[in-house]
Amino acid sequence: MWIALVIIALVIFVLVSGDRGKPMSASKPEVENLAAGSIDRSQLVPPGMRARQYVEQLRAAGKPYPLPQVFERAHQYLQEGNLADAHLLYFFAAREEHLPAIMRMGEISDPILFRAEDSLLDHADVVQSYKWYRKAASMGHPAAVERIESLQQWALAEAEAGNPHARQLLLNFR
Repeated sequence: MWIALVIIALVIFVLVSGDRGKPMSASKPEVENLAAGSIDRSQLVPPGMRARQYVEQLRAAGKPYPLPQVFERAHQYLQEGNLADAHLLYFFAAREEHLPAIMRMGEISDPILFRAEDSLLDHADVVQSYKWYRKAASMGHPAAVERIESLQQWALAEAEAGNPHARQLLLNFR
């Protein structure tokens, strides 16, 4: 049920928000002409629909899911500028404990690495980033431990500057 709510919220967000890149030329709708992070409006399907259909197919086929292929498809969607599809597949793979997808979910919301053109988010979400990195660290991923340490250093510096999000994150380190 939570996944359905997240998917619906993401679709609504994408439909309400505008393009994140340059407007597309009517004469050049090809995928190669899309700037990274722009939304391809020439598609006949709404943003996120291809990912939802793919997840339905995966669930119908049953477990184990081919998570490396799911991750790769998410990366392809990102390269095409289909942020909603990419995000939904990264999220699906991360929820199924695919380590690269878990790290990607952390990176998407990491205030140190955040790039609006590669994310559905308007700004970094440090608590979500910490949550995903912590999950990866619990799976024994050394890079996740390093990212958590970087987040802690970021939070210490930002909290001194009055950042409430940094202060909230610091509560997790006590």
